Amino acid sequence: MFGYIKPFIPDLRVREHELYRAVYCGLCRSMGRRTGCASRLTLSYDFAFLAALRMALEKTKYCVSVSRCAASPLKTRPIMEDNPALSYCAAVAAVLTKAKVEDDICDSKGLKKLSCRLLLSPASAMAKRALKYDPALPCEKIESALLRLSSLERECCSSLDTVADCFGDALSAVFSHGLSGGDAAVAAALGRSIGRIIYVLDAADDREEDEKQKSYNPLNLESVPDAALLTAVNLELSRAVSTCDLIDFEGAPEIRFLIYNILCEGIPREAQRIFDKNKKEKQ
Repeated sequence: MFGYIKPFIPDLRVREHELYRAVYCGLCRSMGRRTGCASRLTLSYDFAFLAALRMALEKTKYCVSVSRCAASPLKTRPIMEDNPALSYCAAVAAVLTKAKVEDDICDSKGLKKLSCRLLLSPASAMAKRALKYDPALPCEKIESALLRLSSLERECCSSLDTVADCFGDALSAVFSHGLSGGDAAVAAALGRSIGRIIYVLDAADDREEDEKQKSYNPLNLESVPDAALLTAVNLELSRAVSTCDLIDFEGAPEIRFLIYNILCEGIPREAQRIFDKNKKEKQ
């Protein structure tokens, strides 16, 4: 949905890079099976991160095979075979995609609003298939958090921290669904941090465009220096890393390396890219 939660590939060893590609491609296939081929177009790095995290928390025994896919039929690639973590991420991705389209309809104007309305029907069909596959998805918790967020946006809330908390609550429910005990607590805390980070980065990334289109963006209502935003993102990342330290990665060293690469290398570089872009636009 956003694509900010990605690894820093140059620092990955070959086996971790291959594992990440396998997770990404395996999730793509799982989305095609669970929520339809069109849903594969909504695949993003964020859901691949969630799938890897859920596999670590659930102690998933995964299997990777080498095969071809429709996107690249001439080359073979590592693809993870379907497992509960991939299936869950495929289903919840459809639910979040529908929520994103509905939010875009409320926030957009003109032709963009029309295009979003055209996307609502297929997005709703994807979410319906996801719920048919897994009726216990945390839809109520997600909708409750996003409704609070939507209400704050309509009221033009100027507090970035307040609105980011709402998105953090939504991802907290997504990350922790179906888990119990300490694993659920760790997943909920990590989801809340990731949600807050995504909201801040998305607001910073869209700041100039939202200002031109007169769309809601808390950063255009209360000016916050980029340096302060970057510090806030790094503090939230530190909290996320400390939470990950509580996960037992025994038997899954590649997943551990991949998750820490994303948190310690990938996201900070993505944040820096956004703020560097903003600096150039201002100049």
